[in-house]
Amino acid sequence: MQDRNLSRVPGLPGPDSQFATIGGPAIQAIPLRGGDGEAHQLLSASDRRDLAMIASIRHIDAGAQLFEAGARAQAIFNIVSGVAKVSEDLADGRQATVAFFFVNDLLGMFESDHYIYTGTAVTPLTVYCLPVDALERLLLREPSLQMHFLCKLSHELRASQRQAIALRRYSAMQKMALFLDFMALHPEMQVDATGLMKIPMSRADIADYIGLTTESVSRALHRLCNEGIVELVTSHQFRIHDRARLDRLVGGDGAVSLFRQKGG
Repeated sequence: MQDRNLSRVPGLPGPDSQFATIGGPAIQAIPLRGGDGEAHQLLSASDRRDLAMIASIRHIDAGAQLFEAGARAQAIFNIVSGVAKVSEDLADGRQATVAFFFVNDLLGMFESDHYIYTGTAVTPLTVYCLPVDALERLLLREPSLQMHFLCKLSHELRASQRQAIALRRYSAMQKMALFLDFMALHPEMQVDATGLMKIPMSRADIADYIGLTTESVSRALHRLCNEGIVELVTSHQFRIHDRARLDRLVGGDGAVSLFRQKGG
């Protein structure tokens, strides 16, 4: 793995002294019980300190791998800043993008001690690296923390299932609209106060994610622009011009929530 400035937490030296401001690993999800249907920070200050004590912070260059499918799982990762993706190796040698991960997300799913997918930094990443063995001991010792991780994993599973249903029944234009709405929900994608948002991933990654070809992604995006629903400022920046029409295009609030419940 290509990383820079690997340090233990707390007490990071020099410019990597982020513990005081970051406060330790953080995860957001819609609670399993109660709540208002919105994603919230699940971990208490004590939970975050406990996780920080077993973690290290790593800075990953854009394009570098965090982990490789089939490799022995040594850690899971909690994103502090940046965007990551996980990909599946196909029989023809290509990789298909399975999911994107943002601030406060967990990635590094594994089974039988080995990673299922390959994880790659889409943008420069700062992550908490949580060693699997130490995390397992901590979760066994702290049932409430174990419940929080279960809540986060359940949240991600629900979002994936809803997404799969939506992408099977939506047109190319609806899929692209849904993806742009999904991106706009992440504060770290906001460029400025005018509503300008960034798209850090490639057209090929987007196409894999929403089940289209790259050509169909481009056509759908330009149609959204031509109809005045969004403005494509650059190839990697957009602005939603007509929120009401975007919501109607993807079926109203109920349909939009298919991606919106991703949460963080």
